[in-house]
Amino acid sequence: MNLTELLQNDLPIFTPRQTIGELHDFFAENNLTHIGICETSGSFLGLVSAASIRDLSKEMDISKVEQLLQFDAVFLEDYFPAHLRFLKKNQSNIIPVLSSERQLLGYITSMDIIHKLAVIPVFDKDNDTLIASKASEDFSLAEVVQIAVSNQALINGAFIVEKTEVETVVLLQLQTEKIQSCLDEMRRFGYDILESSFEDLHVENLKVNAEYLNRYLNV
Repeated sequence: MNLTELLQNDLPIFTPRQTIGELHDFFAENNLTHIGICETSGSFLGLVSAASIRDLSKEMDISKVEQLLQFDAVFLEDYFPAHLRFLKKNQSNIIPVLSSERQLLGYITSMDIIHKLAVIPVFDKDNDTLIASKASEDFSLAEVVQIAVSNQALINGAFIVEKTEVETVVLLQLQTEKIQSCLDEMRRFGYDILESSFEDLHVENLKVNAEYLNRYLNV
Protein backbone atom coordinates (compact mmCIF):
# COMPACT_ATOMS: atom_id res chain seq x y z
CA MET A 1 0.00 0.00 0.00
CA ASN A 2 1.49 3.33 -1.10
CA LEU A 3 1.15 6.00 1.58
CA THR A 4 3.23 8.69 -0.15
CA GLU A 5 0.13 10.74 -0.91
CA LEU A 6 -0.62 10.98 2.82
CA LEU A 7 2.64 12.75 3.68
CA GLN A 8 2.21 16.09 5.42
CA ASN A 9 5.19 18.43 5.47
CA ASP A 10 3.57 21.60 6.76
CA LEU A 11 4.49 21.02 10.41
CA PRO A 12 7.36 23.06 11.89
CA ILE A 13 10.82 21.52 12.17
CA PHE A 14 12.24 21.75 15.68
CA THR A 15 15.99 21.80 16.25
CA PRO A 16 18.02 21.13 19.41
CA ARG A 17 18.71 24.88 19.71
CA GLN A 18 15.06 25.72 20.31
CA THR A 19 13.47 25.77 23.74
CA ILE A 20 11.09 23.52 25.61
CA GLY A 21 8.72 26.49 25.76
CA GLU A 22 8.40 26.42 21.97
CA LEU A 23 7.47 22.75 22.17
CA HIS A 24 4.92 23.52 24.89
CA ASP A 25 3.32 26.14 22.64
CA PHE A 26 3.28 23.72 19.70
CA PHE A 27 1.60 20.91 21.63
CA ALA A 28 -0.92 23.36 23.12
CA GLU A 29 -2.02 24.38 19.63
CA ASN A 30 -1.93 20.95 17.96
CA ASN A 31 -3.66 17.72 18.89
CA LEU A 32 -0.47 15.66 18.53
CA THR A 33 1.28 13.34 20.97
CA HIS A 34 4.80 13.65 19.48
CA ILE A 35 6.92 15.79 17.19
CA GLY A 36 10.29 15.22 15.56
CA ILE A 37 13.57 16.95 16.35
CA CYS A 38 16.01 17.50 13.48
CA GLU A 39 19.34 19.09 12.74
CA THR A 40 19.09 22.29 10.71
CA SER A 41 20.01 20.16 7.69
CA GLY A 42 16.80 18.16 8.18
CA SER A 43 18.57 15.07 9.49
CA PHE A 44 16.20 13.33 11.91
CA LEU A 45 17.42 13.04 15.52
CA GLY A 46 14.35 11.55 17.19
CA LEU A 47 10.86 12.06 18.53
CA VAL A 48 9.88 13.91 21.68
CA SER A 49 6.50 13.40 23.33
CA ALA A 50 4.26 16.02 24.87
CA ALA A 51 4.06 13.98 28.06
CA SER A 52 7.84 13.80 28.50
CA ILE A 53 8.33 17.59 28.57
CA ARG A 54 5.20 18.56 30.48
CA ASP A 55 7.02 19.40 33.73
CA LEU A 56 10.27 20.77 32.24
CA SER A 57 11.36 24.40 32.36
CA LYS A 58 10.26 26.36 29.31
CA GLU A 59 13.63 28.14 29.17
CA MET A 60 15.58 24.90 28.77
CA ASP A 61 17.08 24.12 25.37
CA ILE A 62 15.84 20.98 23.65
CA SER A 63 19.48 19.87 23.35
CA LYS A 64 19.58 19.48 27.14
CA VAL A 65 16.96 16.73 27.10
CA GLU A 66 18.41 14.38 24.49
CA GLN A 67 17.63 11.44 26.78
CA LEU A 68 13.93 12.07 26.08
CA LEU A 69 14.34 11.56 22.34
CA GLN A 70 13.21 8.29 20.76
CA PHE A 71 14.94 7.50 17.49
CA ASP A 72 11.96 5.84 15.91
CA ALA A 73 10.42 6.45 12.51
CA VAL A 74 9.43 4.69 9.32
CA PHE A 75 11.19 5.00 5.98
CA LEU A 76 9.54 6.00 2.75
CA GLU A 77 10.07 2.53 1.25
CA ASP A 78 8.61 0.71 4.27
CA TYR A 79 5.45 -1.32 3.78
CA PHE A 80 2.16 -0.52 5.48
CA PRO A 81 2.58 -2.93 8.46
CA ALA A 82 5.59 -0.88 9.60
CA HIS A 83 3.28 2.10 10.11
CA LEU A 84 0.89 0.07 12.24
CA ARG A 85 3.77 -1.33 14.32
CA PHE A 86 5.05 2.22 14.88
CA LEU A 87 1.66 3.42 16.17
CA LYS A 88 1.35 0.45 18.52
CA LYS A 89 4.90 0.68 19.86
CA ASN A 90 4.98 4.43 20.46
CA GLN A 91 1.35 5.12 21.42
CA SER A 92 1.63 8.00 18.99
CA ASN A 93 -0.88 9.68 16.69
CA ILE A 94 1.80 10.84 14.26
CA ILE A 95 4.43 8.96 12.24
CA PRO A 96 7.64 10.62 11.01
CA VAL A 97 8.66 9.40 7.54
CA LEU A 98 12.32 9.47 6.56
CA SER A 99 14.32 9.12 3.36
CA SER A 100 17.01 6.45 3.14
CA GLU A 101 19.47 9.20 4.18
CA ARG A 102 17.41 9.78 7.35
CA GLN A 103 16.11 13.13 6.19
CA LEU A 104 12.64 13.98 7.56
CA LEU A 105 10.25 14.04 4.60
CA GLY A 106 7.07 14.67 6.55
CA TYR A 107 4.48 13.01 8.76
CA ILE A 108 1.50 10.69 8.47
CA THR A 109 -1.19 10.93 11.14
CA SER A 110 -3.09 8.03 12.66
CA MET A 111 -6.33 9.46 11.22
CA ASP A 112 -4.78 9.29 7.75
CA ILE A 113 -4.10 5.60 8.37
CA ILE A 114 -7.68 4.98 9.53
CA HIS A 115 -9.13 6.71 6.47
CA LYS A 116 -6.84 4.67 4.22
CA LEU A 117 -7.92 1.44 5.89
CA ALA A 118 -11.60 2.33 5.52
CA VAL A 119 -11.49 2.22 1.72
CA ILE A 120 -9.57 -1.02 1.16
CA PRO A 121 -11.79 -3.90 -0.04
CA VAL A 122 -11.66 -5.88 3.20
CA PHE A 123 -13.55 -3.07 4.98
CA ASP A 124 -15.15 -1.10 2.16
CA LYS A 125 -17.18 -3.84 0.50
CA ASP A 126 -20.46 -5.26 1.77
CA ASN A 127 -18.88 -8.36 3.27
CA ASP A 128 -20.07 -10.95 5.73
CA THR A 129 -17.82 -11.12 8.78
CA LEU A 130 -16.89 -14.41 10.37
CA ILE A 131 -14.64 -14.83 13.41
CA ALA A 132 -13.56 -18.36 14.34
CA SER A 133 -10.99 -19.98 16.60
CA LYS A 134 -9.10 -23.25 16.90
CA ALA A 135 -6.29 -24.69 19.01
CA SER A 136 -3.05 -23.09 17.79
CA GLU A 137 -1.30 -26.41 17.27
CA ASP A 138 -4.03 -27.49 14.83
CA PHE A 139 -4.76 -24.14 13.22
CA SER A 140 -4.12 -23.65 9.50
CA LEU A 141 -5.02 -20.47 7.62
CA ALA A 142 -4.81 -22.43 4.38
CA GLU A 143 -7.42 -24.84 5.74
CA VAL A 144 -9.76 -21.97 6.70
CA VAL A 145 -9.47 -20.46 3.22
CA GLN A 146 -10.01 -23.85 1.57
CA ILE A 147 -13.20 -24.42 3.56
CA ALA A 148 -14.53 -21.01 2.50
CA VAL A 149 -13.55 -21.48 -1.16
CA SER A 150 -15.12 -24.96 -1.27
CA ASN A 151 -18.37 -23.27 -0.31
CA GLN A 152 -18.07 -20.85 -3.24
CA ALA A 153 -17.09 -17.92 -1.04
CA LEU A 154 -15.43 -14.82 -2.45
CA ILE A 155 -12.81 -13.91 0.18
CA ASN A 156 -12.00 -10.21 0.45
CA GLY A 157 -9.90 -10.60 3.57
CA ALA A 158 -8.52 -13.24 5.91
CA PHE A 159 -6.24 -12.39 8.78
CA ILE A 160 -5.30 -13.58 12.25
CA VAL A 161 -6.56 -11.21 14.95
CA GLU A 162 -5.24 -13.08 17.99
CA LYS A 163 -2.67 -15.81 18.53
CA THR A 164 -1.55 -17.44 21.78
CA GLU A 165 0.08 -20.76 22.59
CA VAL A 166 -3.39 -22.14 23.23
CA GLU A 167 -5.69 -20.58 20.64
CA THR A 168 -5.63 -18.78 17.30
CA VAL A 169 -8.49 -16.51 16.21
CA VAL A 170 -9.06 -15.71 12.54
CA LEU A 171 -11.34 -13.12 10.91
CA LEU A 172 -12.79 -13.66 7.45
CA GLN A 173 -14.46 -11.04 5.28
CA LEU A 174 -16.33 -12.93 2.60
CA GLN A 175 -19.32 -13.11 0.30
CA THR A 176 -21.19 -16.35 -0.29
CA GLU A 177 -24.72 -17.66 -0.71
CA LYS A 178 -23.76 -20.87 1.11
CA ILE A 179 -22.80 -19.34 4.44
CA GLN A 180 -24.55 -21.92 6.61
CA SER A 181 -22.80 -24.73 4.77
CA CYS A 182 -19.51 -22.91 5.33
CA LEU A 183 -20.19 -22.54 9.07
CA ASP A 184 -21.21 -26.18 9.43
CA GLU A 185 -18.10 -27.40 7.63
CA MET A 186 -15.84 -25.21 9.77
CA ARG A 187 -17.37 -26.78 12.87
CA ARG A 188 -16.75 -30.24 11.43
CA PHE A 189 -13.08 -29.30 11.10
CA GLY A 190 -12.96 -28.29 14.77
CA TYR A 191 -13.38 -24.52 14.54
CA ASP A 192 -15.46 -22.62 17.09
CA ILE A 193 -17.56 -19.84 15.58
CA LEU A 194 -17.09 -16.85 17.89
CA GLU A 195 -18.96 -14.20 15.94
CA SER A 196 -20.73 -13.69 12.65
CA SER A 197 -22.64 -10.89 10.95
CA PHE A 198 -25.34 -13.22 9.64
CA GLU A 199 -27.92 -15.58 11.09
CA ASP A 200 -26.36 -18.84 12.22
CA LEU A 201 -29.03 -21.56 12.11
CA HIS A 202 -26.89 -23.82 14.30
CA VAL A 203 -27.00 -21.27 17.13
CA GLU A 204 -30.71 -20.60 16.60
CA ASN A 205 -31.41 -24.33 16.80
CA LEU A 206 -29.44 -24.57 20.04
CA LYS A 207 -31.52 -21.72 21.48
CA VAL A 208 -34.78 -23.42 20.46
CA ASN A 209 -33.65 -26.73 21.98
CA ALA A 210 -32.59 -24.99 25.20
CA GLU A 211 -35.96 -23.26 25.50
CA TYR A 212 -37.75 -26.57 24.90
CA LEU A 213 -35.63 -28.27 27.56
CA ASN A 214 -36.35 -25.51 30.07
CA ARG A 215 -40.09 -25.81 29.47
CA TYR A 216 -39.85 -29.60 29.90
CA LEU A 217 -37.94 -29.30 33.17
CA ASN A 218 -40.41 -26.76 34.53
CA VAL A 219 -43.43 -28.94 33.89
